[in-house]
Amino acid sequence: MFRSWLKRDKAPATPEVLGLTIGRVIRLDTMEFRLLPDDSLFVGPETDLMVTAQGACDLGEQSFLHRFYPDDDRFLLQVQGGDGHADTRVDELMLWYFHDVQYPTSDKAWKDHLSRLRQPQYPLHTDTGTVEFERAWFNDSPAAQAPVTYWEDVREARDQSDPTRIFQSAMLFARIASDGRDDMLLVNMEEPENGERAVSFMIGRSLPQHSLLT
Repeated sequence: MFRSWLKRDKAPATPEVLGLTIGRVIRLDTMEFRLLPDDSLFVGPETDLMVTAQGACDLGEQSFLHRFYPDDDRFLLQVQGGDGHADTRVDELMLWYFHDVQYPTSDKAWKDHLSRLRQPQYPLHTDTGTVEFERAWFNDSPAAQAPVTYWEDVREARDQSDPTRIFQSAMLFARIASDGRDDMLLVNMEEPENGERAVSFMIGRSLPQHSLLT
């Protein structure tokens, strides 16, 4: 994991990964969500999802992060692996549920979010109380840690030549649910080149590749 994933001079063409790209349908085995324990904060989709936008992040060392944004804006499917072009290797498949999105209106509020992001624990406020998450990245030290930073190129059409570029600062946290699996919390601070700053709080679960029905 790198602390900075650098902006590319030219965005690559929109790839197709696991048969998915803009205009395709994400079909998931709903059994994965019916078996969720009561204490999990994750929420699964109830229907198929149409991909309406697609993002790509160059992680370096010939590995990419592919993000598929569906027509239901509560969800994000993320695939890590491959070189972003011809290599379809999949290292990790994650489905994220947007628990909350906030829009800080001042520099102080933005810096407060960034400060909390650096801590070894993250208290997430929910409708039933505060849930504590432990830092999953850089968890070998209790000291404050700078977040991972990267650029994401987002397209809403496969032939879009000028993707929206978003600089992001992120940290990953986790907690073990009663089924023994991790609920992941990704706190993602987003700064579009032309747009409003936002902080997304995403609850995620890893998926086996066979749960993706294409």
